[in-house]
Amino acid sequence: MKEKFKLRMRFDFTFFAVVAFLVFVDTQGTAILSLIACILHEGGHLFAMAVCGVQPECVTFYGGGIAISKRLDFCPFGKRIFILSAGCLTNALIAASCLLTMPDNKYAEIFAAVNILILSFNLLPLGYFDGAQLLDTLLTRLMSYKTALVTKRVIGVLTSAALIGGVILYAVYYKETVSLSLGFVILYLLIAQFIE
Repeated sequence: MKEKFKLRMRFDFTFFAVVAFLVFVDTQGTAILSLIACILHEGGHLFAMAVCGVQPECVTFYGGGIAISKRLDFCPFGKRIFILSAGCLTNALIAASCLLTMPDNKYAEIFAAVNILILSFNLLPLGYFDGAQLLDTLLTRLMSYKTALVTKRVIGVLTSAALIGGVILYAVYYKETVSLSLGFVILYLLIAQFIE
């Protein structure tokens, strides 16, 4: 008999604190759209896991976003790639459908932009993001585990350096200060680089 697909959810206090803060300071409604896009992103992963017969351990809502604990170690390569890329594919499909079906709708354009940002952010080859897990899956298929680990770390450090350099160049070129929220994002990316 097949085991039922159970979903255990956990809410951390930091999730509610960040959502409350964003809703409080948000003047254009993008915080709620971002939360919806994040939920849809993780829903894409959950859908792919259900299709592939992989049971998630837990879905955690925390200050840094939403995370699905999953064990993909024994999952075949194709299914693993499908599951890891499903969230970004969901964001891409939503962004495309918003832009194609409602080209003159301001909120559809904002929602499409939010989905593209979440897709791009998750594809970064840093820490525990989808991009890092996809890179790890591909590298370990092509080379030894030790070489793959070193290669992934080098790519992560170069990506972090490029992002920080890009922000500094932007600030210098346009003579603008870096916003506090952008500073937090950069700090978050740096910390994510060292979290596996």
